[in-house]
Formats: sequence, C-alpha cells, structure tokens
Amino acid sequence: MIELIFIYNAKSGIGNAFIDWAHKIISPKTYDCNLCSITYNNLGKEIKWKEFLNNINAHSRFYYIDHLKELDFVDEKTELPCVFINEKDEFKLIINSHEMNSFDNVDQLISRLKVFLD
Repeated sequence: MIELIFIYNAKSGIGNAFIDWAHKIISPKTYDCNLCSITYNNLGKEIKWKEFLNNINAHSRFYYIDHLKELDFVDEKTELPCVFINEKDEFKLIINSHEMNSFDNVDQLISRLKVFLD
C-alpha cells in the first residue's frame, strides 16, 4: 500500500504545540509551517483534512523537524514542510517546501495529493 509521509517544519511535544498554537493566533503570517497552518485550525485538525486522510487508500505518517534523524530517506538539505510518497520502499519527494508554502488552504493540498493517489 502507498504511504504518504508528511514532515512538519515544527518541533514535536506539548510545549512546542502550545507555542505554535499561540504563534498562529498572534502572527499567522510569520508562522514557519504552512502544512500545520492549513491542516489545523485553533481547535484542532481541519475536518476536511481528517476526512481526506480517513478515506484515502494510503497510510499516512507524520513527523516533525526533530525526527529527521530517524528518516534516512530525507536529505539534510530538504527544506520543510514537505511530503514524500513511499511505494514499495521507494521514497520520492512529491511536494517540496516551496509548493507547500504556496497553498492557501487545505483544499489545494488535498487536490495536489489526489494527483499521486489516483
């Protein structure tokens, strides 16, 4: 089965989640993780995003910037946030940070991902 691997440009943990949540409220334009911004609102995961992930024929994994050492397929020069696809243990970058940062909303991300899932 295909696997989508999402890598946030944010650190993991409750403390960091709170800081990120506050940052998105106070100064959303300066927040560094557009993947976080478009898939989560101030109350949690966007409903469209949750439904998309639950209904696709693919597994999804999510990592944070402090997990990069665990991911041997990610080059240290890879800019975040981004998305990889894994098909039969072959990893390919399908959405780089430039493209991810161009999305204005979760619908654009979902449309782009559907290209790789159809």
